[in-house]
Amino acid sequence: MQTVSKRSSASFLLLAYLCAVVVGIVAMVLARAYQAGFSGADEPAHFLNGYFIANYVSHHLGSNPMGAATDFYIHYPKISIGHWPPAYYGFLGILFLMLPPTMPVAFAINVVVAALPAIGVAAALSLLADRRMALAGVLIYALAPLALEGQAMFMVDQPLAACLVAATAVWIAYMRSGGWGKVLGFALLAAIAVLIKGNGWLVGLIPMFHIALTGQWRQLLSVKLYVAAALAAVIVVPWYMLTAKIAADGFNYHAGIDYALKALGANLFTVVQNLTPAGALLALVGLVNEFRGRKQSPQRWLIVSGIVSLVLATLTLQSLIPVDIVDRYMAPALPALVVLAVLGLQRLIALIGAAGPVPRVQAIAAVVLLVLMASPGFVHLFERAPKADTGIEQVAQQLTADGMPSVSVIDGDTSAEGAFIADMAVRDSGLKSYVIRASKLMADSNFMGSSYALRFHDDSQVLAELRRLGVQHVVLVRSGNRPAFPHSDQIRQALQRSDSGFKLREQLAHRYRPGTTEVYDATGPVAPNIAAVRDLGIPAKASNIVKLQ
Repeated sequence: MQTVSKRSSASFLLLAYLCAVVVGIVAMVLARAYQAGFSGADEPAHFLNGYFIANYVSHHLGSNPMGAATDFYIHYPKISIGHWPPAYYGFLGILFLMLPPTMPVAFAINVVVAALPAIGVAAALSLLADRRMALAGVLIYALAPLALEGQAMFMVDQPLAACLVAATAVWIAYMRSGGWGKVLGFALLAAIAVLIKGNGWLVGLIPMFHIALTGQWRQLLSVKLYVAAALAAVIVVPWYMLTAKIAADGFNYHAGIDYALKALGANLFTVVQNLTPAGALLALVGLVNEFRGRKQSPQRWLIVSGIVSLVLATLTLQSLIPVDIVDRYMAPALPALVVLAVLGLQRLIALIGAAGPVPRVQAIAAVVLLVLMASPGFVHLFERAPKADTGIEQVAQQLTADGMPSVSVIDGDTSAEGAFIADMAVRDSGLKSYVIRASKLMADSNFMGSSYALRFHDDSQVLAELRRLGVQHVVLVRSGNRPAFPHSDQIRQALQRSDSGFKLREQLAHRYRPGTTEVYDATGPVAPNIAAVRDLGIPAKASNIVKLQ
């Protein structure tokens, strides 16, 4: 009988997960992500980090990995392992050893992974409510704008959310029944979370909040807890000691009370945007109701307080660590907030029922509130513009068709630069060619782009630099038919001079959004100056930890 029950639970969780996957596929297709590819500054870096690991295993296994990363970066300057930790990229690398690194494959992986937190929502609500409410919660979660963007954008926030939901579940299981297996499982998941992304450190706050909310202070005396913490530290601390300076360069704010209040307000507003004011209020109702009943149902409160701890940990870390204020940083808390909102809805329905035997009113109230909570997602699907298809994939195919080494310059916004670099890299597994970012060649700027200064004073200097490097192709991506940077006009004007030594080969109109991609080729034979290109090098902040063997 118990085996049948376990099979039934597993089947239900699979069904709930597939519902979230279907919603994710719809979001991804409507955004044209499988076709247009990357539109954000970080997307191509995440993709290329994973591809680099597959390339390393296939072609350089046994060599110094940091040296191999340096060489890869010099050819294709978009990998950023060090700014971000390597765990998810290792997972992607394994997949890219078996699957082709194409846009449809990349976004299929993204959809499958981004839907994983829905399993946590379904499991929690199956225990705390019923399966109908659990399916409703999964759909509300999958339709939240944060989750929909996670399906359309190739980012690491959704994989991190999935890992943190799993870590929370394992921690709750440990608090319920103890055991070395559970606490070590939590330690492993905690380490993986921290090695997926820096804000995975919030996992360390989950036990602290949970112990406080349940009053189980004796856990602070448990040897198991400290052994687990030491194990996690052994796994993650060496990486962060090696890369701390690189990661810190990505901070956009300064820590302090002003930042904390600003971040807290913005993050709470994100909750309201995703769940509606009604949904946020229901989550509060659910929390208050469960807290009031904690003494009557301590085992139930053990689960709910673990869920609340994930929310508190997310809000606390994002308020204390001044990386940035971005909606997607609330992704780990969203599944937990949806669970609390559905529990609040369940309580409201119970109160309506207590007022009198009116099942129709209960049903209508439930449907109205569920639709209301899902409404931001429907609006998001309707209003979100598709990603721009800039024609970069077609250009990359053309430039690599003859298999000959080449030097190309790409100009555009950071997403266009990254997309072109990624498309070129996957067609050059032997690292024969080089791509130069115009944003680094033509200007001096820091990692986050908060400082900027042109390097060349006139067209002649620009052309002289292109000739010195032996550039054969220049690709200009003009999103919205506008220059991405001041240097974008500078390089375009230089290329259009009659004596530039370049000619416009083709002009591609963007699909789904306004814009144009222009491809310029050298008019005569050009010998790539590989030594000069390599001397452009790697960011100085990483030079002390990389040395090519």
